[in-house]
Amino acid sequence: MIKMSAVKARVRLRGTKTGYSSDAVLADSGARMSLIDSSIAERIGVEYTGREINFVSISGHTVKALEAVVVELEIESEILKYEAIAVAKMPKTIKETLRRNELDENMVVGVLTLERANMMPDTTTGKLKKVESFIV
Repeated sequence: MIKMSAVKARVRLRGTKTGYSSDAVLADSGARMSLIDSSIAERIGVEYTGREINFVSISGHTVKALEAVVVELEIESEILKYEAIAVAKMPKTIKETLRRNELDENMVVGVLTLERANMMPDTTTGKLKKVESFIV
């Protein structure tokens, strides 16, 4: 039997004011965009695009988010400049679930970021693995 586990990533954000980093960010293949809590966005300084995004949380509730850009997002030593992210007041239930699983409660990395970094989650190891990308 293969054991499946949550995939944790080492992530560093750089905004216009300061940065934020964590060694235990959930790499969520079910999340389209990377998401950070609004308190972190305010602290590091992000540039809002004016676009509103609605998404459904783990608990099934619709959460309103604003699209923003961080100056730099580094994931497992891969540096992405001007990465688009979603910013929302993350619901308490999501924060509690992340915390209970020993994950950062202020951020989730989504598929768009993983694809841009040429990475994919490996649930058998709990880590990200580098993959080659191709264009058809």
